[in-house]
Amino acid sequence: MLSIFDHPAFSASLFFPRRDETPAPDGARDLFVEVARDVRLQVRAHTRPGTVATLLLFHGNGEYAASYDAFAGDFADAGADLIVADFRGYGQSTGEPSLRACLDDARPVLDAARRAARHPSHFVMGRSLGSACAAELYQDATNGVAGYVFESAPADLYGTLRRRGVSVDKLPEDDLATFCPLRKLRRGTAPALVLHGERDTLIPPSEAELTFGALGTRVKERVLIPGRGHNDVSDHPLYWEALARFITRLAGRPQG
Repeated sequence: MLSIFDHPAFSASLFFPRRDETPAPDGARDLFVEVARDVRLQVRAHTRPGTVATLLLFHGNGEYAASYDAFAGDFADAGADLIVADFRGYGQSTGEPSLRACLDDARPVLDAARRAARHPSHFVMGRSLGSACAAELYQDATNGVAGYVFESAPADLYGTLRRRGVSVDKLPEDDLATFCPLRKLRRGTAPALVLHGERDTLIPPSEAELTFGALGTRVKERVLIPGRGHNDVSDHPLYWEALARFITRLAGRPQG
């Protein structure tokens, strides 16, 4: 039986692919990661002087790698070279996006980002939909990631369905095991930072509380950004202060 999360109608309501041929700006280069037969993902890697770590970002559903070209300097100021990974069908990537494909692609993308990185300290960040990829990686305590950042992250799987117009009383165990981010967060042990706009009406701050509570580490911080919603959360200086504090504190720390 086809999972509701694999249904084309659900994927069409969750993903908003945008094609983009914008060339990499100065200080950046495009890499392509083969994740399946005839499917390759665009990954844009930015480098800046003075950074101490590398941060792999899985973006939100209406964004693409080049959307972050203007923010690479801000991430550098926070201490990290920025690597942005596109989903299937986004930017210059091939294939069709689905939630299952995103989860399957997260590990090969992390491996490619690690090979491209200049620094031994690696961070993973998931924004909105991209937090599903971050949660998928978080459950693996052996992948050597120094810390994780969850920005505007949906945590309630039933809430994700409701926002797509789907109402179910109980999901099959196979779906919960594969797609529930809270289960994965409980299995992880890496330090984590949760960033969320206190006025987010798309993914309410209560889901940031769920994320924070589920994280299986004692080294965690939750920062609600005052006066910000879902798409302007990084417009506040507190966002960048919290990110810089998190990266500089953990960069260089020995990883398991």
